[in-house]
Amino acid sequence: MSCGDIPDGLATEEQGEALMPRKKKIQRFDKSLCQKCRESKSMYIIRNVTYCKPCFEYSLFTRFIRTLHPILKTEAALNLKEKDKKQSRIALNQGGTRPDTTNGSILIGLSGGSSSISLLNMLIEREYIGKGDDKKIDRTKGEKQPVWNKGYIIHVDFSDLIDDSNSQDRSDILKQWVESKENELVWIGLKAYDVYDANLKNKIRKIVGLSEEKEFESSGIAVDLKNPDLPIFPIASSSSSTSTPLDQLRSILATLPPASRPSLLSSILNSLITVTSDIIPNVSHVLLGETSTRQAQRLISGTALGKGYTLPLELAVTNKPYSKYTILKPMKDITIKEVSIYTHLKGLNSIVRNDRKWDYSGPISKKDSRGKDHTRSLESLTEQFIANLGVTHPATVSTINRTGDKLTFTGEKQKGISCPVCQMPVDPNALEWKSRTALTSLPSKANVETVVSEIDQGLDEGKQGRLATLLCYACLTTFTPPTVVSKVIREEATPVQLPIWVEQNLNGRHEMGRNEMRDEIKDFLISEE
Repeated sequence: MSCGDIPDGLATEEQGEALMPRKKKIQRFDKSLCQKCRESKSMYIIRNVTYCKPCFEYSLFTRFIRTLHPILKTEAALNLKEKDKKQSRIALNQGGTRPDTTNGSILIGLSGGSSSISLLNMLIEREYIGKGDDKKIDRTKGEKQPVWNKGYIIHVDFSDLIDDSNSQDRSDILKQWVESKENELVWIGLKAYDVYDANLKNKIRKIVGLSEEKEFESSGIAVDLKNPDLPIFPIASSSSSTSTPLDQLRSILATLPPASRPSLLSSILNSLITVTSDIIPNVSHVLLGETSTRQAQRLISGTALGKGYTLPLELAVTNKPYSKYTILKPMKDITIKEVSIYTHLKGLNSIVRNDRKWDYSGPISKKDSRGKDHTRSLESLTEQFIANLGVTHPATVSTINRTGDKLTFTGEKQKGISCPVCQMPVDPNALEWKSRTALTSLPSKANVETVVSEIDQGLDEGKQGRLATLLCYACLTTFTPPTVVSKVIREEATPVQLPIWVEQNLNGRHEMGRNEMRDEIKDFLISEE
């Protein structure tokens, strides 16, 4: 059959042959010119679109505010809805203008990578952050109203844990760059091992100018990571005072397999940001510089690590775990390639380091470097896979993220039912699923309230409790020992101390359980009157 609408052999000579019409010629644009202004010479190609330097910077900032502004305007409208419906509609329909001031402060996570540095640089250049002096703005002179009154910068250094000669503490370099902006930003520099420092909160209070308070006092909780039950028990005060916080963190990293260490370091980073956000007064938003490339990597690696239950919460552009502040990720529609170009345009490459090198934390043996390019964890393997695939298939990242945007959280964010390590909601069937897939013997599924009471009673009496029954599936996978563990290693295994925030979460969950029980039986209680 030909391309026409007449079957072969049935057409007459007069009818001829019906041919398929030719495609219209599409006028190709000159790629040597910018496709936005069509005047300047193109310098960069992003998604088959050519840009000159000014148009690229404008396009990057446009996509940045396209993610940031709607969230801030929606929050402002919800806050005004109860007071004035008319002002609420005005706040929600401001169009392309920047949102009104939030009357709060902002905390920005600065890792030293291209994304976080680009995020902070754009906010400062566009005058989104005030100096905390409540200065009156004169719009007739072109001055802009800041969205946040004051800014705080938090940087967590992991260089003491990385076994690599090229890994150095870059806190001073980043601090000097932040201070050079002359925007009265408060620098909060922390170490990863501060999670074992009992005076951590007072250290942060001193930095932000607050008075010290009484700290959480405890000798600590130890866990046996060679036992699948993960038994925990209190530590004698004499033994806990002999080691430094750095030694304690190195000890738990050495006990974990290399593939599990990046997951623990990620929980440490999140806990330090959470503690800092809770202490700083009047913080309304916490901004993190996660690009779309990083989001795609987290989606693939998180699924492989068993984080599927909480992935929708971790990948969300906005998340409000507590009523005090909102966590935002305004760089979600920007790739790592674009922020790298931006830092190059601004001359910031001298302070940028994109490689965290978490795979090199803790002791390393030859058998731990069996992966391609000496990868030791699923996170680094996923990063390499997506980076290499994105060279030949530029739509890889956007395709993965579009799939991730369809995920929804099916659980409920109930208080007191969160993982003590990652502080995310716990799947009630986590231990049951783990026991089905593991070759080692794991404890059976137990009621959360029963386990909490067992742990509390065990710690009070100096006996053992079980941590495995309280962890989410991902953290249970992180802390569960390898399938093949020799008897000699199990006999010689020494318990390691858990970070302070884990102990506080365990105690907080117990107190929450008591309060909930009291609320249930309050109708049967006899009043003192």
